[in-house]
Amino acid sequence: MISNNPFYISGRKKFESKDFAGALSDYNKALESEENPSIYSERGVVWYYLGDKTKSLADMDYAAMLEPSNPYRYSSRAYIKDWIGDIEGAIKDYEKAVALDPEDSIAFNNLGLLQEKQGYLDKAKSNYERADKLEGVDELLEKIRAEQKELHDKDVAKGTDSEQVAYREKISVFALLRSTFSSKNGWKEYIDFIRNGFRIG
Repeated sequence: MISNNPFYISGRKKFESKDFAGALSDYNKALESEENPSIYSERGVVWYYLGDKTKSLADMDYAAMLEPSNPYRYSSRAYIKDWIGDIEGAIKDYEKAVALDPEDSIAFNNLGLLQEKQGYLDKAKSNYERADKLEGVDELLEKIRAEQKELHDKDVAKGTDSEQVAYREKISVFALLRSTFSSKNGWKEYIDFIRNGFRIG
């Protein structure tokens, strides 16, 4: 639930410029006139960056209470619970998030990470596979393999010097992509990249 409150808009801009104290002040002012789950959630993120675990979790709890059918409320709170060391609580929140939004590949991946940390390896594997499927990683690998085979079959490497260089560069890119998406660590790096830090919302 996005707000048009001018303090909320100003707070977001300050947050994006890493002025966390300024963002906190603006979010507090916005909440004086509006009880909005997004503002509470984003203030919870500010508290996270300011290092206040209790206030961060309290805001995430309140946002989830105000908007219990929004899966993002649970995945956000799960992130905070993981930060404060409540792994089992974070797992439950990610499970709630994916139950509400079974298309959220990031929540499935993060759930798998926590399950692996707790030793639930079969569950973790299942959730990694679900995340991979949602992101289309299998299809991407098949395309990479098909193009590699096509390049090999054409035997471009026997061509001119410039064709050989182009061939080697293309194969190198494919090899990098294949190794990245074929390993769990590579997938985690990819997820971190697309997440680009803590999402705001």
